[in-house]
Amino acid sequence: TDVVILVTGDGDFIPAVEYLKWGLGRVVEVAAFGRTSSARLREAADHFYDIDEMPRVVFKVVNKRQKR
Repeated sequence: TDVVILVTGDGDFIPAVEYLKWGLGRVVEVAAFGRTSSARLREAADHFYDIDEMPRVVFKVVNKRQKR
């Protein structure tokens, strides 16, 4: 099974998700900030990953007190 991963929370991508799922038979995963992403986009995707819940995986945590 082919998987398409979208990194967006924009609800304007719902038609693309539906086309990929139903027109091309792909599994669609969406990664976005949960607090600002479209609820309808989250529902349309096969899997949703909330970037807010995994900040250390996506973003490097920098200690502001460290000297550079």
